[in-house]
Amino acid sequence: MTFREGLLKARGQLTFIAALAISTGIIIYLEALDTEAHIQGRVATELSRQRNAPATVSPAIEATVRANLQRSEEAYSGDPGSPANRAALLASLSSAVQLGILKSEDGLARAQRILADMERQRGEPSPVVDAALGTAAVAFPSLQERIASLNSAPRS
Repeated sequence: MTFREGLLKARGQLTFIAALAISTGIIIYLEALDTEAHIQGRVATELSRQRNAPATVSPAIEATVRANLQRSEEAYSGDPGSPANRAALLASLSSAVQLGILKSEDGLARAQRILADMERQRGEPSPVVDAALGTAAVAFPSLQERIASLNSAPRS
């Protein structure tokens, strides 16, 4: 028997060995991809996206939030020093952004203007304003440090 005849007779075994080597290589490659960490990263990203996604609201609630936002903006422009007007506008902006009625950038810019006014003109401590500052801190995480300083600073 020649070498060539031996290879022809052993072709089934050689095919099995080649398939085993290729499948082992594929398994090692997939393990190297670290798929578990990749999947966990994608799940965390999706959960974060879902938390920041606007909630679905009924048309009646959406109309109410829009009307409240408009009324609080009118009241604030009439008397920006009033703690009730500040609180009403901060709470309205926060809820409008969280419900997706108002773009986050627009709400953030308006909230920054209110906080700037509050930093310039500090008024009497007010639980209503402090509560509205809390809702604004949730809706606008980038403002949390400014809000914390307003909440903790004594108002005169």
